[in-house]
Amino acid sequence: MHAAPRAAESAAHDADRSPRAVLIAQVLDSLRFHGWFFCVSELSAPWALQLPGGRLAAIHAVLEGECVVTLAGDGTTLHLSAGDVVVLPRDEVHAMSDRAGRPVVAVTAIAGIDRRDRRASSLSYGGGGALTRLLTASFTAEMRSAQAIVAGLPAIMVLRAATPECKRLSPALALVREEAAQPGGVSSAVLRRTAEILFVQALREALLDTRPATGWLAAASDSRLAPALLALHEQPERRWTLVELAHCTHLSRTAFLERFQACLGQTPTEYLQGWRLQLAAQRLRETQDSVTQIAMSVGYDNPSAFARAFKRLLGQSPNEFRAARPAV
Repeated sequence: MHAAPRAAESAAHDADRSPRAVLIAQVLDSLRFHGWFFCVSELSAPWALQLPGGRLAAIHAVLEGECVVTLAGDGTTLHLSAGDVVVLPRDEVHAMSDRAGRPVVAVTAIAGIDRRDRRASSLSYGGGGALTRLLTASFTAEMRSAQAIVAGLPAIMVLRAATPECKRLSPALALVREEAAQPGGVSSAVLRRTAEILFVQALREALLDTRPATGWLAAASDSRLAPALLALHEQPERRWTLVELAHCTHLSRTAFLERFQACLGQTPTEYLQGWRLQLAAQRLRETQDSVTQIAMSVGYDNPSAFARAFKRLLGQSPNEFRAARPAV
């Protein structure tokens, strides 16, 4: 498993430290992505490829040239130019092509893919015309909170090259371009680390610019609910009562509970348990602290109760989860 870059250390949003911005930074910081796959493609017109989707999320960064992305589900089509970054939060089936309307070929059927590296590959394909160079990256994540974050997002989000949001991605894009131009081929290590930075930055920018009606991001954007979420995040070990949380929101207990459940589909207690276990999983992966120490740090006085809750959520005991830690 490979630790994601700390979102709080990525390019700041011009002093935007609202509860919403802080919550987004905290959750991105806690996510740990794995199952990464990267591909640098050199595509010459005419070309059209269908990608199968099915992972947690994917991005395409246009390093050179231009192309079109089309969602298979509703046919949404967007034109992309050099420097644009497209984020697919749920990695739905989609096509990439030099021009809309081209007959697509499944990318899995392309013989020209270099699969010698299981994490990073390269692809040369097309009819010999105008060149487009793309970075494609996709991944999975082990915590349910990752799915909760992307659940309320649009199927596709684009950061345009000329915007301040995308300009903050320029250093990562420049490094990818430099690596893609190396005569020895792409490096899995360089692409992995750079694409992690690029993805986390791109997702953060997209999250800050999106206002969904329901889901975690909607709760983080709600001026009443956000202070309560922030309190839970910053003091997960505390035995929060409904009265205390409602006081953070300036709502009655009943109004707070109804609003919280309508937005997040769970009670504050259920949410807090999930957040505690996500933090515990992170510490199991990244520290040598004992299971008892970790349990107490996230608010469990009884290590056995912690172990039972952890196994219900992740399907493994804390010790099994730690033993399965992938090599960096």
